Amino acid sequence: MAYSALLGYIDEIRLSSGFPLPAKHAASAFSLPVRKTQSSKPNFVREWAAARQKWGKSIPENVVSTFSLIDENGLVDVKPLGSDDIYIADIQVGSPPQTLKMAIDTGSADMWVQSTDTVYRTNEEVDGTHANGVVYLDTVRLGGFVLHDAPVQSAEIIAPRFERETELSGIMGFAKSLPSNIDPPTPSLLDRLRPLLQNPVFSVDLHRNASGTFDFGHINSSRASENLTWLQTNPDSPHWDVAFNLTAWTGSRRVWWQHKFEATIDTGTTLMFMPADLAKMYWYDVPEMRIDPRLQNAFTFPCDLANSLPDLMFKLAGDDGNEHVLTIPGSYLNYGPVEEDPDYCWGGMQSAEDMEVTIFGDMMLKALFVAFDLENHRVGFANKHLDDLE
Repeated sequence: MAYSALLGYIDEIRLSSGFPLPAKHAASAFSLPVRKTQSSKPNFVREWAAARQKWGKSIPENVVSTFSLIDENGLVDVKPLGSDDIYIADIQVGSPPQTLKMAIDTGSADMWVQSTDTVYRTNEEVDGTHANGVVYLDTVRLGGFVLHDAPVQSAEIIAPRFERETELSGIMGFAKSLPSNIDPPTPSLLDRLRPLLQNPVFSVDLHRNASGTFDFGHINSSRASENLTWLQTNPDSPHWDVAFNLTAWTGSRRVWWQHKFEATIDTGTTLMFMPADLAKMYWYDVPEMRIDPRLQNAFTFPCDLANSLPDLMFKLAGDDGNEHVLTIPGSYLNYGPVEEDPDYCWGGMQSAEDMEVTIFGDMMLKALFVAFDLENHRVGFANKHLDDLE
């Protein structure tokens, strides 16, 4: 949905030497409800391809041809952020305010919207989370919180597929310290928010087949069933990258595997990508599991086992000296049926082999309560009550 009214209401302030600092505000805390898109049909292949494209990996030619991923312009056509499972918030921009449907993405940094500036044309550098365009200053309202003089990028060049995304106006990025794509450089939306928050934190409470909440400036501990366990992020990474060491799953040979790896916590990716050896061991414990050679040996399994998949567990060392175990119910690792073979389902957790990055996306995050510490650069995890389990 194009942000057509923006340009009529704001001063056309082009980027020059920089942006003014935010005016003094009382410390604030607010909540931003999010919901899943409704019109898009789940498509595992495009989710898989979108994740690779977002995180800097090409899509193999055989996958492109086998699954007909070429668009009318001759380029790979994947949905922005894999949009059938993306979480959208209604925010207001401008004076008078106009409501926009924005994706919340902890894996990118900019805030951009479609507008009357936008031209839908091929650009090889557009990956579905970034756009090129003009930047304006305007008032942004987030769940009752008002941020003045916020930089809003009015996209001039984005992928043609966005013209068809009627439920998505743009993206708000909340990466840890990823530089903005705006030139000349300007503070990100998160940089602008940080000094105005009651506490320099935000949290994510997503749900399967239900709405969720992003809380800013405070942590609502009632959303968790236990205390948060905090993990330090990699100081050299601009993303919310944290290390995990011990992994296990329920089943006949439950054992804690010691394999240290670093994972990016990304609300803008649907699927979960684990280190290859762990992913293989997990899925080879599932009876009659199959790999799909068309999609680089992606894991599938009999759909009638969807509610009995092994629970995936991570053991964390807490600040209190105790060990805490995060549990992802096995049923949460079911993406849905393979279109050509509906008796088999795609695994929502796949191998990160050859991706050079491990991603914990919404398939995992929906099972947990997750908090982000902007000052100490930590991510906190806790189990929560899951009302949709049988």
